[in-house]
Amino acid sequence: MSTIAVRLIAIALAVLAAFGAWQYGKALRADLATAQLDARNAQETVGRRDATIDDLQKKQRDNALALAQLERTRQGIAADLAARKSELETLKRESETVRAWADGALPDDIVRLYASPALTGAVDAAMRAGNGLHAAGNGAAQ
Repeated sequence: MSTIAVRLIAIALAVLAAFGAWQYGKALRADLATAQLDARNAQETVGRRDATIDDLQKKQRDNALALAQLERTRQGIAADLAARKSELETLKRESETVRAWADGALPDDIVRLYASPALTGAVDAAMRAGNGLHAAGNGAAQ
């Protein structure tokens, strides 16, 4: 082979190698761009997740504070109820008038009110639980 042919083959191989390197670099740049986009999307997702976690933790703390306040209120109401029940029992033991009132029959209007299907709310729940009014002529409430 002549030197010109060898040189042409060498130039052709060099051009092919340069073209291959250029294509490989182009593919690597595309892969890098895709990886950077994926990383950005992952960071945004993690940021949204962290914000959601922070929001849920704040809500949990707020709910815990509200629950503690409700429990304190419930305990106060329970203590007040116990004191009033104790006071009524003491009055019933000490006073014949109060004992007669507590053991007496309820007026018919109150009995009809208790029997009404429209009765709702906490009063209804107390009456259904047996802590409410007693029927006329049935003696004292339990």
